Amino acid sequence: MPQSPLTLADQQTPPRRNPAVSAVQQVYEALRHRIIHFVLPPGTNIAKGELTAEFGVSPTPVREALLRLSDEGLVEIYPQSRTTVSLIDVQHAREVHFLRLSVEVEVVRVLAETITSENLNELDNWIDRQTVELKAGNETAFKIADNNFHEYMFSLAGVHGLAHLIDARRGHYDRIRGLFLQEHGRRETVVDEHLAMIAALKAGDPGAAEAAVRVHLGKSLAIIDEIRDIHPSYFQ
Repeated sequence: MPQSPLTLADQQTPPRRNPAVSAVQQVYEALRHRIIHFVLPPGTNIAKGELTAEFGVSPTPVREALLRLSDEGLVEIYPQSRTTVSLIDVQHAREVHFLRLSVEVEVVRVLAETITSENLNELDNWIDRQTVELKAGNETAFKIADNNFHEYMFSLAGVHGLAHLIDARRGHYDRIRGLFLQEHGRRETVVDEHLAMIAALKAGDPGAAEAAVRVHLGKSLAIIDEIRDIHPSYFQ
């Protein structure tokens, strides 16, 4: 099964101190994971002293990791006061969604004409992983497999760098999508939509592939008002 740089297990738990990876990167990845998956909900105060103790680092890596998260809009730093997890910015999420949809439409149109049977088998493997996590009720692992399915398509189309570019700005979008996917039935629909995308790729039909992507990516922001009504304190 294809794997991203962080495996499913790595992404479900905070990383242990690894001398091969900088302290800043490890603190950043752990905090970002907690924010995206609502371990740290919007509005939560972040205690920098507790983080230095948890990760066994000096204050400098924690401060630099928080600055990176601030650049992504995921934390708010109030100098000499406090640092909190940012509330969700819907406009920012809409802009990232527009960018992602524009790129992914082109990705599947390219793949409809170039993808190999081996590549299709690997995409099927990611869907199998999603199905396993769906049945296990592991929402976080399901979302990770979902992301990896899409990231693998970007790699196959030769634009993996664009996936990283979008990833660096998609924190608000991912949190909305995470709230959308909290319902089990919606996760089942995601699997069905991925299968429709693969069917279009197997048929070599760029138009059907594009249509499948538009259906798949359009739902979470289409019901943003409903999501905001359920979790009003999470949003700006």
